[in-house]
Amino acid sequence: MANNVIGQFRDEVEQTAGEVVKDAKDAIGEMIEQNITPQLTPQQIQQKQADEQKQIAYTRRYLQDLQMAQVKVRAENKQKEQQRLQAGEQEKQVVEMKKEEKKRKPIN
Repeated sequence: MANNVIGQFRDEVEQTAGEVVKDAKDAIGEMIEQNITPQLTPQQIQQKQADEQKQIAYTRRYLQDLQMAQVKVRAENKQKEQQRLQAGEQEKQVVEMKKEEKKRKPIN
């Protein structure tokens, strides 16, 4: 008989807990729906738009600065590569000149 009372009590607790959870879900859902679309005053709307415009302007400026920095770095890298190639050419010329000098020297 004790098992029957415990089982009945458990069933009632489960049913009540289920109802409480369902009610809580419904209440939370309603709160979320109400907060998703808050009613803004015209001043708040203007302020929000002004803030968004400032953010857009800041982002554009940042991207322009970034692009200019990339152009500068590319130009510097190109110049370094040209210098490296010129140094390599000069080195080849020096080696060739030394070979020519050795050929011209009379053999003792």
